[in-house]
Amino acid sequence: MNKSEYAINEELLRLIQPVSDTNLENLKENLLKDSDLRVVHVWRGYHLDDMEKFKILKDIGFEYIVEEMDFPDINHAGIYVCKNQLQRTDLSLEYSKYLIGQLYCYHHALRSPFKTGDSQGAIAEVIADYSYISPGTVRKYSVYAIAMNIIFDQDMAFAKFILSGKLRISHENTIELSRLRPEEIRAIARSSMEEKLDHITLSYIRNEVKWSHIKPNNPVSRREKSEEKVKTNVNIRQMPEYDPDSEVNSLCLTIDSWISSIQRVRGSENFPKITNTASLKLMRKLTVLEHTINTIQESLVERTNAND
Repeated sequence: MNKSEYAINEELLRLIQPVSDTNLENLKENLLKDSDLRVVHVWRGYHLDDMEKFKILKDIGFEYIVEEMDFPDINHAGIYVCKNQLQRTDLSLEYSKYLIGQLYCYHHALRSPFKTGDSQGAIAEVIADYSYISPGTVRKYSVYAIAMNIIFDQDMAFAKFILSGKLRISHENTIELSRLRPEEIRAIARSSMEEKLDHITLSYIRNEVKWSHIKPNNPVSRREKSEEKVKTNVNIRQMPEYDPDSEVNSLCLTIDSWISSIQRVRGSENFPKITNTASLKLMRKLTVLEHTINTIQESLVERTNAND
């Protein structure tokens, strides 16, 4: 029996580029003409990527078939949605990058965090062949996808605005944006949407971070804010030459702190008692961390080899 409603999985929803009004009309016409298309795919009571089709069929009142997909976990479901979405002809360039990156992350998550071998390279090569790009580009897009997921966690509408191509921001600046504190990301999302920007630069990000810490009871006029932006840009141009090693040196100190925290948790008497939910959450975070470490190690090796 078909249910009247199915739930929305927020993680899967991220993978779906919103459908334009024109394409919605085309979908409706196709469903009217071809009854074979009236199949809705779901997983464990959740929609996969047939939400718009489901809505149209319900509004029209047509009978439809629900096909329950037998995926063992969210990673397999995500791979299914990513592959389907990558076949869309109306997909934006940024969404294509995000989906390719997510495809890599989902495949990578299926590996044990403690498994050794060159399966990472094999995954990248398979996806590269599928997407007609290089394995290195696949890994680069996976870093982009991780950054976008951090932005998604704070503001889905803002993230989709970026991925749709309506708000342009470079790959590097997207990474920088994802490194900010949650409240800073939300502040930049709010200000850029209110100002109806079509492009975000690094100087804009830095300036908005500064203004995001001003207390609400001390409002700042648009003129004051604009004047301060001009001053900030002038100061940036007058700054001395940037030390290229400063961020790496800072990261090295941070990594020492991570190692200490991980060892402390592992040695805690409560560690054997943690719930399955906490265990799965930690495993996924460690997988992402492992992937990020391997990516930067590969970049360092490539650079070292190039300089030899």
